[in-house]
Amino acid sequence: MTNKNAKTIQEALMYIGASDLNTDLLQIVSLEDLLAMNMDRKNPRLAFRTAWAVEHILLKHTDLLAQVYPTMLSQYNQLENWSCLRSYTKLIMWMLGRENKSISLTESEQESILDKTFSIVEDPECPVAVLVNGLDILFLLSLEMKWLRTELRMLVEFHLEKEATPALKSRGSMLLKKLTKLN
Repeated sequence: MTNKNAKTIQEALMYIGASDLNTDLLQIVSLEDLLAMNMDRKNPRLAFRTAWAVEHILLKHTDLLAQVYPTMLSQYNQLENWSCLRSYTKLIMWMLGRENKSISLTESEQESILDKTFSIVEDPECPVAVLVNGLDILFLLSLEMKWLRTELRMLVEFHLEKEATPALKSRGSMLLKKLTKLN
């Protein structure tokens, strides 16, 4: 990608709306280039907008995830931008969920997701939207890792006692009910 093309794409991404995010964008810029822009620490707004674009495109066209999920998992472990992490957690929730029939995560990949997600949900600066997605990721991992259920229950209860925002109350209560059904 030339510098001129990159500049044009970056400017477009700053002003594009969610309804415009589809695979047509991939005619202009590759998914790999969008993922690379997610890691731009010098321009956090661009990083957020490209992560947001990737999220919308991949959740609409989940077949494309198989091509890029190893890169995404690597980036997930490196990301510090909360806005990007919000998009990435949504994609990881899909990868761990029932709808995913195309990607089988290895034990090592699951452990990597587990470690990063714990660091996210334990960070006192973590925004609520990322926190509740992180708790959902931990729940989905607990379906395979039964030992995680007790930890997750305590974590959800801790967050509900600490700061029970409406989003956290709703998602936390739902997770506690699901955990009770599993036991």
